[in-house]
Amino acid sequence: MKQHTLLHIAAIVTIGLSACSKQLDDVAPNTKIAFSQLTKNNLPLVINGAKLALTNNNAFYTYYALQDVMSDDFQSLGFTAYENNNIPSNDNTLVPAYRQPYQCIANANMVIQYATQFSGDSTVNTALGEAFLLRGFSYMLLSECFGDVVIIKGDENPKSRPPRNPATEVNQFIESDLKNAIDHLPAYTNAVSGSKQSAQLLLARFYLNHGRYDEALSMANAVISSGKFSLQSNFGDIFKSSVNSPEAIYKINETSTSTFYGLPNIYGQGGGTNSGQAGSGNTWADSNLVKSYEPADIRRSYFARTKGGAIVDTVYFITKFPQELTPSYVVCRYSEAFLIVAEANARKGTVDVTTYNQLRSARNASTVNNTDFATPAAFLSVIEQERRREFIGERLRWSDMQRFGKMNTWLQSFGQPVTHVLMPIPSREFFINDNLVQNADYSR
Repeated sequence: MKQHTLLHIAAIVTIGLSACSKQLDDVAPNTKIAFSQLTKNNLPLVINGAKLALTNNNAFYTYYALQDVMSDDFQSLGFTAYENNNIPSNDNTLVPAYRQPYQCIANANMVIQYATQFSGDSTVNTALGEAFLLRGFSYMLLSECFGDVVIIKGDENPKSRPPRNPATEVNQFIESDLKNAIDHLPAYTNAVSGSKQSAQLLLARFYLNHGRYDEALSMANAVISSGKFSLQSNFGDIFKSSVNSPEAIYKINETSTSTFYGLPNIYGQGGGTNSGQAGSGNTWADSNLVKSYEPADIRRSYFARTKGGAIVDTVYFITKFPQELTPSYVVCRYSEAFLIVAEANARKGTVDVTTYNQLRSARNASTVNNTDFATPAAFLSVIEQERRREFIGERLRWSDMQRFGKMNTWLQSFGQPVTHVLMPIPSREFFINDNLVQNADYSR
């Protein structure tokens, strides 16, 4: 077996643990580097390789949207197993959700191993910080989908077949990585580069999902008080790869060969190349959610009410993700900090509508008063609905449903066990690592 520490700079070929027993394809010598060839100057290229690994030739949209399809935000005829929350372990769409984050982790590990040799050297700090950021984000993706996952630090025996680490250990690893990212990354300059604020916001999200509200408040308030961002009226710019929107804190772009790839491929109304409309027209937004926008709300205009390419009914398709040759995936954005502050305060027993109103005002929607809510629980219900309006299609709803206590009832409505909050480990992984154990209520 070739060493799994090879990196493809132009197009990623590094493999993670799940595929380490397979041969790597031969590539030209000028498109790969080994650990021994790393220098301070080429670390940014390796970071780019980590991002390419996560997207892997237009793979990101194929798994980015899966949990949103599973949630109450969308209905789908194209992803029926996910729509019904009963995914077979041999489903091909499941594979990149497991494989791609590990490929990103393998690249990030190389940067971390190399750069930590130069402790205190400012010339490697930015690359080191973004490596921690990408590794932490990749483990967030894995743990949200699969629960317990194998932690790979890059110094393991490539022939080893370790078991899955408990979620508690994975969570500690994520927190450590994001804290390290905060310590090493500079302040925000643009959305396609990791920044201190992007790590702070991801950590705020992590803390909120794990009930650590004081820490979530601290991180979210740090992002707001940084002075680096502002809420804008041009909402659609957030999702454009070519625009450095002051609301997009961190995004990952991928190179495509067609404007029909990216999230429009999943959420588009369809119609084919002649119509210019991407998608198959078989995944659409919940109509009650769309109708909950006020008429003047600027977000309401990012839905198209029409018949899809695969259905006869008139439904709502989300259009905020533009058709571009460089599809863009917003990992975290400014408005999330405002809603985290509002929610964390409410969960601590305080109704404070300040940040909620700031976001609503920026979206040209009506505002509220503290006295409008008899209890913090009443305000939390409103916050939940606002999060749905703000983040539809951005893979936050599945975690929100868990946090707001909606998950068990939702799964049971499909006749599925509550353990189906997690996806199954892809069946192919058990041929590679026989020490893995499948998630509950799924077969190998």
